[in-house]
Amino acid sequence: MSTKMKLGCIGVVVLFAMGVMLTQPPIPQAAACHAFADDAAWWGIVNAQNVLSNMAFVIAGLIGLMKVGRLPKSAVTSMWRFFFSAVVLVGLGSGYYHWLPSNNTLVWDRLPMTLCFSALTACVCAERLGVKFGQRLFVPLVISGVFSVFYWWLSEQHGFGDLRPYIVVQYLPMVLIPLMLLLFPKTPRQDRPYWLLLASYIIAKGFELNDGLIFNLTNEVISGHTLKHLAAAAGIMLLPPTISTEVSKDEEVKTIFPKRFLTKKELL
Repeated sequence: MSTKMKLGCIGVVVLFAMGVMLTQPPIPQAAACHAFADDAAWWGIVNAQNVLSNMAFVIAGLIGLMKVGRLPKSAVTSMWRFFFSAVVLVGLGSGYYHWLPSNNTLVWDRLPMTLCFSALTACVCAERLGVKFGQRLFVPLVISGVFSVFYWWLSEQHGFGDLRPYIVVQYLPMVLIPLMLLLFPKTPRQDRPYWLLLASYIIAKGFELNDGLIFNLTNEVISGHTLKHLAAAAGIMLLPPTISTEVSKDEEVKTIFPKRFLTKKELL
């Protein structure tokens, strides 16, 4: 398959996702989303396990920042630094939300998550399609993520709640990233951390959807939502520092861009 066809596949997926979003009615936030199976308090902290388990994200983000800090500064390492900083903010924002669950505090849970999804997508694009390509996507992706959260929050304030843009921002990268791994593969060592991250995300979602069931099966020792935090953070911890500098050197990719837009120097 030619590179143009590969990019065409990615474009079709993006257009399809946008089309589905626009043809669906507004999706309000479910009222039950703030109810968790384990609401036990420890040391005066309500929803203690769900709050404290978010420290795993803080640790994962700090570990990632230390790894990136050992690498030479570049456009790609800057994007990875943004990603791992956002992971730290996920831990803080999610901890705050689970301490006082409401739509208003949920903003501070979802906002850093969209920063993570957006930055990760841009980083993968930089590694698979060229640094300049990833750089040019970075800011628009981050802005779209921030917009999706505040649009949802404002829609809830006006009584018609609409999660559609946020759903696209969260789930589309989970389709695009594995698609890019398949269409623009590298060595198993370079690809494996992303597949493990995707697997951890899927497992985390499974834990989240079975929050109460897992809580009951473990005799109320730990809930599915707590395990969700731990599983997702574990996947992030598996991202190695070498990813940050292993950008695309595929000569085929460079030929798809007109020279007047991207030169060889700009791509690499």
